[in-house]
Amino acid sequence: MKKRKLVLSFLVSVLMIFNLCFFNVYAIESKVSRDDVYKAGQKTIKYYHDTYKEKEYAGILDWPALGLFGFGEDVSGPKWTVDGKNGAYWREQQVKEAKLEPKYYDNALRSGVNTDYQRTIIAVCAAGKDPRNFGGKNLVEIETHTMLPNGHFADSVMDNETGKPIGEDLVNAHIFGIIALHCAGEPIPNKDNCLAWLEDQQNVDGGFTFDVKYFDDPEDYALVESDVDMTAAGLMAFAILGEDESNSNVKKALGLLHKKQLDNGGFESWGTVNPESCAWAIQGIRLIGQDPMGPQWTTKSGDNPVSALLRFQIKDGSFVHVLNEEDDLPIYSNGMSTEQALYGLADAYNEKGAYDILYEKYRVEAEKNK
Repeated sequence: MKKRKLVLSFLVSVLMIFNLCFFNVYAIESKVSRDDVYKAGQKTIKYYHDTYKEKEYAGILDWPALGLFGFGEDVSGPKWTVDGKNGAYWREQQVKEAKLEPKYYDNALRSGVNTDYQRTIIAVCAAGKDPRNFGGKNLVEIETHTMLPNGHFADSVMDNETGKPIGEDLVNAHIFGIIALHCAGEPIPNKDNCLAWLEDQQNVDGGFTFDVKYFDDPEDYALVESDVDMTAAGLMAFAILGEDESNSNVKKALGLLHKKQLDNGGFESWGTVNPESCAWAIQGIRLIGQDPMGPQWTTKSGDNPVSALLRFQIKDGSFVHVLNEEDDLPIYSNGMSTEQALYGLADAYNEKGAYDILYEKYRVEAEKNK
């Protein structure tokens, strides 16, 4: 009897210690609050408003519009319009022209590049416009028809000779095909094959890269190191296709992000600690149903992807791509860093991801067009 009591007493003590440790781990609070995120987002919004006004807001579409939408801005409204012109107006002119050989900084819609159509759909929806009639094009119908029989959204909208969609090498084209149609409120066609194709491209380490890998030696597949940004994008696609944390592929992708997370709460991509990877991780985490500022993603120091992202913001509200190695301070403003940081902040601030909010907004219209 004494032995039983001793054993029970020991087990209770162990359980109490475990619970105490468990509580301490998960009681760590984020260094930053939703209010901090909101204020940071407003600084970036002011930066965009002031910087782009003299350009009549040309360039707000594509990606800046997504973050602005996430913070409740109407980029087609009076605040973002000068002399009847705004980001959506200028983007529509580019879509009408459909330039075939734009300069690298041009947002033109290239006839053969599927990701151009995909980002345009996302931006058009973020601007509150009709993706089924924009610049004289039904972008949603075009995108839907790029899906190949095996469930993959083709790399190119059309082949120059046959006029048909072609290409099965780009994982990012597949993922953003899923995201673009989701934003337009469209159900994903051939959903089972679409999901299977995505799962087939998941690397041994649980993550994704932007392209499909082909090796003669099967052992080489185990050597592929996945990218944080594309792994987060893969999580978004899984979520849109109806998968959650109970899915083994989702678990593997989440595991890879946890493994890649740095002590300061952030991430690096291509060997560089940067805000873009933080923003992508935030989007993926939010869309799969977790809180990027929650205990699952907050380190012992109180850092998480959101606090790490904010380290890259400078006084004017924009973001830099890298920090000075000597004193860990920002160097200079970067356009891509700023646009991605803003939509990352929006997903950190809101309880839903911007892509899901757009889906709910456009779902009714999509039903009408079935």
